[in-house]
Amino acid sequence: RRKRGTFPDPDRRVFINPDVCEGCGDCGVQSNCVSILPLETEFGRKRAIDQSSCNKDYSCLKGFCPSFVTLEGAEVRARPRQDLALPDLPAPPLPAIRGTYNIVVTGVGGTGVVTIGALLAMAAHLEGKGAGVMEMAGLAQKGGAVHIHCRIAGKPADISAIRVAVGEADALIGGDLVVSAGTKTLGLLTRGRSRAVVNSHEIVTGQFTRDRGFRLPTDRLTLALRARLGDAGLVMLDATRLAEVLTGDAVHANVLMLGAAWQSGLVPLGEEAILRAIEINGADPEGNKRAFALGRWAVLHAAAAAEAAAPPAPPRAADLDTIIARRADHLAKYQDARLARRYRDRIARARELDEDFASAMARGYHKLLAYKDEYEVARLHSETLRAAVDAQFASVRAMRFHLAPPILGGLDADRRPKKREFGPWMLGLLGLLARMKRLRGTALDPFGRTAERRLERALIAEYEADMDRVQAGLAPETRDIAIELASLPLEIRGFGPVKARAAEQAAGRRRELLEAFEAGGWPRVVAAE
Repeated sequence: RRKRGTFPDPDRRVFINPDVCEGCGDCGVQSNCVSILPLETEFGRKRAIDQSSCNKDYSCLKGFCPSFVTLEGAEVRARPRQDLALPDLPAPPLPAIRGTYNIVVTGVGGTGVVTIGALLAMAAHLEGKGAGVMEMAGLAQKGGAVHIHCRIAGKPADISAIRVAVGEADALIGGDLVVSAGTKTLGLLTRGRSRAVVNSHEIVTGQFTRDRGFRLPTDRLTLALRARLGDAGLVMLDATRLAEVLTGDAVHANVLMLGAAWQSGLVPLGEEAILRAIEINGADPEGNKRAFALGRWAVLHAAAAAEAAAPPAPPRAADLDTIIARRADHLAKYQDARLARRYRDRIARARELDEDFASAMARGYHKLLAYKDEYEVARLHSETLRAAVDAQFASVRAMRFHLAPPILGGLDADRRPKKREFGPWMLGLLGLLARMKRLRGTALDPFGRTAERRLERALIAEYEADMDRVQAGLAPETRDIAIELASLPLEIRGFGPVKARAAEQAAGRRRELLEAFEAGGWPRVVAAE
């Protein structure tokens, strides 16, 4: 309704400053929202908001994190897109309807997959055909698995049931790889009868909101589809990436998939009726008609489409010298040159023993030394926030901050420190606070006596003692244990109660690793004869 202008659209957007974000995932836990995407950075995996799919319920603000700001009057900058001139696209032969032609559409709720079922039904109606569409069991909530069952017949009387039974699907339009390769969907497909066009893009699922390190088992899911359909029965393309590159917005991905399915001969409806259905739907008709044509082009020119959808080349893995230099530079900005030297000296001693151990320590030790206290959050917001916002938005009228200053106290309904909203004036105060970083750790530090600050200082001292202990007894049998122990601080992410919980979990793993190290390695498993 917002897209059609029939429902108020709040003039407020949520933005995450990636420099402040710890990647703890608490925002996803609190909101269960798949518009929170992973963002890979030099300092680990962070979070970002997908502005195209954000439904503006603002539940992510419940996450205990100072990286969130809300922007008023913000317009998302148009993404750069390739201006592709489409060649003539020959129409495919349409499949015959024998009784009913059964289409299953899969995807993730909140991404427009339900619209595909509506377009198919309207196009069938426009051609005088019968159509029955069912959204399975109300599962079309944002982030949930969606199955749309659509039966198309020559006349309405030919449709006796709408739900597609086991093995009866003639076509699968898969907007999401996870749902498409799930047991529920595979059971509807039959080799030789069923054919599919599936979006290969790794779309974030609800699992990511609960497991911050979750990654899709893409190869296994693709193998399951090929095993059921055979190579000839499956077409895969990265529709999400193509939509981003060629239309400037991933929201067009599902209509692009519809175009690809139609060109592959999986839809028994004419192009004219489908395009008219897109116009009647009323949501960005020109953009969606363009997406439909691009889907057709992607099937006819698969190699060119694959090249267009290819992600940017990943940056070359940094060597250890670069890793150390970047983190030492960060520590100098964080505090001073003295802290940077302390870091460099300790990593240099570790490097004399083992390069991989030193690499793990370079990341882990930096994570502990550069803990994000009030001074650092203030510095990062005051130095990097405006540039990060300007890169994604235009015409920002005001920024509001969502913070839980310890000096104000108070608990929320979940017994966590209460977050409060602060106006644009807070940015000036943060700049002043950033310049007070010299007080960090001194007797004059007003924040230094909180439980969180004491924990962070204790973790540094504990880590340094552990590394001294490990380096004194490092051996080939304990090398892997030492590397994991050196990397363990990377698991201690977040702020306040989130960080405290992560530290407690890491402490348990630390005890296990130290016990194994002192025992000379992990116990060997001896196979029974």
